[in-house]
Amino acid sequence: MRREISLFALFLLVTISAASQYILAANLRVNCETKETIRKAVKLLAATNPQGPNTISVSGSCRENILIHGMDHLTLITKKGASITDRSNGTLAVVDIEDSRSVTLQGFTINGGGGGVLCNATSVCYLTGNTIQDVAGTGVGVFADSHAVLESNLIQNNGGRGASVNDRSQMASSNDVFQGNGGQGVAVISGAHFGSFNSSFHNNLVGVEAFLNSTVRLNGGTISGNVCAPSPSPFCGYGVVLLGGAQASFANMTITTNGGNGIHLEDGSFAVFFGSTVTDNLGGMDVECAPQFPITRFVAGTGGITNCVEPASKSQLKETDLE
Repeated sequence: MRREISLFALFLLVTISAASQYILAANLRVNCETKETIRKAVKLLAATNPQGPNTISVSGSCRENILIHGMDHLTLITKKGASITDRSNGTLAVVDIEDSRSVTLQGFTINGGGGGVLCNATSVCYLTGNTIQDVAGTGVGVFADSHAVLESNLIQNNGGRGASVNDRSQMASSNDVFQGNGGQGVAVISGAHFGSFNSSFHNNLVGVEAFLNSTVRLNGGTISGNVCAPSPSPFCGYGVVLLGGAQASFANMTITTNGGNGIHLEDGSFAVFFGSTVTDNLGGMDVECAPQFPITRFVAGTGGITNCVEPASKSQLKETDLE
């Protein structure tokens, strides 16, 4: 009898616990036209249910800077095209996500700020259907072992990079457009990883740049029209730059009509090509190998002008080995 009572008590405890979690899941609405703020809603949820799941539905034109710290399973969403505009005079990120997991930002126009969206300190961030523009620095920053997943965003006209992936962090991009940024469309630095599917990089200072043992995997999409604005960068207008042991693969990519060379490799960097076209770039070389010790595979299949030499030997990789 006592055992049956104990089992019933355990069942009741589990049921109450599950119900409590359900009750704690919050769905808040913020209308910035009535002077409500996202920042206050986030602060309330951080105090009452930081582990989530929580959703904040936003409407109107918001003027604020939002810090999300130590929160999990939080969704900020707008179905009516809400905007969030910097109010720090360019000193803070508009949305700063720190030490938080599964934070989603969907459907916003984000304007200005020292940074647009910052995903930092081992955070996991999802950005879907946003426009991030007119930032003084970097549009999207992913730092310190963080992970970001981007889908169908427009990242444009930022003073610095469109996106920066640093310090072993990872970014996945699908159907995004990086255009008109004053620095690289995407920069991948210090052992970081960037992968894209059908994303495009147009009219930036450089399309994509990777260095310090970082990796890039580009599948589908285009890199074109990147241009030389007034800049000290020796690679302005290049489509892709690989430095310091960076590794890249290009599958079904089109890299064309950039103001400089299409792809530049040096200092032990590596590039491999599968079904990609690299032609008609304006710097005189479509795929350029510079000292010291760059390595390419299947560069002849790009159809472009190159000075890269692939020695014929039995040890050379076959294309099917890397598929």
